[in-house]
Amino acid sequence: MYSIGLDISKSTINVYVPCNNLDLVIDNNIQAIKQLYSKLKKLYKKDIDKLIFIYEPTGNYSSALKSFCANKNIKCFIINPKQSSNFAKALGNKTKTDKIDARMLSSAISLANKKDIKIPVINILYEELQELMIYKSLIIKQKTQCMNHLESKQYNNSTYL
Repeated sequence: MYSIGLDISKSTINVYVPCNNLDLVIDNNIQAIKQLYSKLKKLYKKDIDKLIFIYEPTGNYSSALKSFCANKNIKCFIINPKQSSNFAKALGNKTKTDKIDARMLSSAISLANKKDIKIPVINILYEELQELMIYKSLIIKQKTQCMNHLESKQYNNSTYL
């Protein structure tokens, strides 16, 4: 097993490749992920099927990577953000940079059970439903904020009369 740590942000992915102790930064898009995979194929050659990508799910930001891994049958350990945070603290990582996070994620393979390492499955209906639920939560939150603001204004207006 070769664990590749990937710290995902909106526009970039920091990648740690332990084989050559490489720290890379790639764009967060399918084309850049394909180029990364080509580079990994050259580095790992026959062992390419032993790669495990380790990353935290970051909503839409990780969807390109998840989709790529599902299509290429790449095993992943998609670690819970709370679990990775606790792991980083246990390692004594006090500074938090994307480069350090990618390295930490690579070593987080030690937390994974066999059942945790799997090829991601893309369920379009589930993904769309999840997006709608997030949108619904946002609307409810905004509605509550507006109602509270309106109530506050009405209270303030009545105190000045």
